[in-house]
Amino acid sequence: MMVLNCSVAAAAHLYGKYKKGQDEGFFELASSNMETIEERQKRLNVPGIIQWVVHAVKIGRSTVLIAMEYNTRWVHVIHQVRKGDINGFIERLNTRLVNGIAWLGTDFSLFTSMQIEAAIERYFTLHKEIRFYQQTDRSAMTHINQVSARYEDVFHDIGAFPDDEKTALAFDIRLNHDMRCRKGEVFELMVDEKMLVHWMTHYLGEGDPEGELAVSKVKEVRRAIFMNK
Repeated sequence: MMVLNCSVAAAAHLYGKYKKGQDEGFFELASSNMETIEERQKRLNVPGIIQWVVHAVKIGRSTVLIAMEYNTRWVHVIHQVRKGDINGFIERLNTRLVNGIAWLGTDFSLFTSMQIEAAIERYFTLHKEIRFYQQTDRSAMTHINQVSARYEDVFHDIGAFPDDEKTALAFDIRLNHDMRCRKGEVFELMVDEKMLVHWMTHYLGEGDPEGELAVSKVKEVRRAIFMNK
């Protein structure tokens, strides 16, 4: 299952009939939803559930949607999303995620091409069901606002959006090589390392020990690169 928790700005942009305070049958309104994102995750108890917090900002006269995965704080900045194009947004978000994991996996030799193909297939199988909520999380929104400020600075320096999705993903990868944690979480792993653990645990089916070994390998490679600079 995939859950998209949208801010008011994101809800209004993604769903053409959205009206704040009125239930059109698409979003579950925050006013009628008393549970937090964390509580919902525990209640649903679905293996491999992935929850995104999504916010919309205006940059360069275009709408940019910032999607941050709730648990790992992995983020993608999806630029120039057309109003009402929910399917296009989800397709680009999923493509960015699986390509990003494949990119990192290749860089650090974490899995074979057959393994990543099987994991991607499992990812899409587990997330056929998509639910939408008009709700956010204060901590996640703080991190999203930080990402937005960094992205906007780069946009104004360059004066344009990325030319293609590959260039956009390269910037996403840079954004995810950072320390962002949920309240109470120990600052132990970087965002990209946490997502690798999540990916290997839920989609490769190798369990936590293998995921931790993968992170150890990433850290070892990164340490070697740093020492050789």
